Amino acid sequence: VATAPASMRELSYEPRDDLQQLQFQPLGSDQTLGWQDFLDANYTDGLAIMHRGKLVHVSYAGCLRPDGVHAAMSMTKSFTGLLAEILVADGALDPAQVVSEVVPELANSAFGDATVRQVMDMTTALQYSENYADPNADIWQYSRAASPLPKPNDYTGPNGYFEYLQTVQKAGEHGDVFGYRTVNTDALGWIIARSSGKPVNELLAERIWQPMGSAYDAAMNVDGLGTPFAGGGLSANLLDLARFG
Repeated sequence: VATAPASMRELSYEPRDDLQQLQFQPLGSDQTLGWQDFLDANYTDGLAIMHRGKLVHVSYAGCLRPDGVHAAMSMTKSFTGLLAEILVADGALDPAQVVSEVVPELANSAFGDATVRQVMDMTTALQYSENYADPNADIWQYSRAASPLPKPNDYTGPNGYFEYLQTVQKAGEHGDVFGYRTVNTDALGWIIARSSGKPVNELLAERIWQPMGSAYDAAMNVDGLGTPFAGGGLSANLLDLARFG
């Protein structure tokens, strides 16, 4: 996700010293933590706080450096969702359209008869478990399909994000309930790529990363076929995440 150095936006920094006075009480505990103890207890690698457009706090810990990048994990979904809304605003994507009309390859999957908006809102009805504590949950099969490492010789499952998405089946009626499932955002990534003609990382650079004045290149995890992980693959600089905010 390439930056454009000539258009970098400087951030105004006006540090506040009253943050150190904050105290926190963890859920289920009667112990009160001070500011630094709170950051340490949560293994905070970096923290940037903006207030009314100005940076009021920046700190780094662990192995994170000011010029480094950090995995954003599911915060990536905010970038992917915003890209979809940009395409809607441009008139390049109709949120009321059925997914199979945009990505015919998904016609026989659970996504096929859902609307683009239902995918965006995660109100699709999917037979899919994202319970990370369950070793047999679908998320782990999804991870195996998405791994960029060579597949084991005895592997017979789907290869890559897009091939896996075609196997997800329907359970219930779309639009009935919200269900947090990362595969929705990866399906949205495919919809974005098909609607724009560009992979998510390139469109992200063009429509968000460069216009917002980022200072550093970001990166996205890819599967073994080079498809960006739209649901959680972004790694970015701390202050660039603040710029996005």
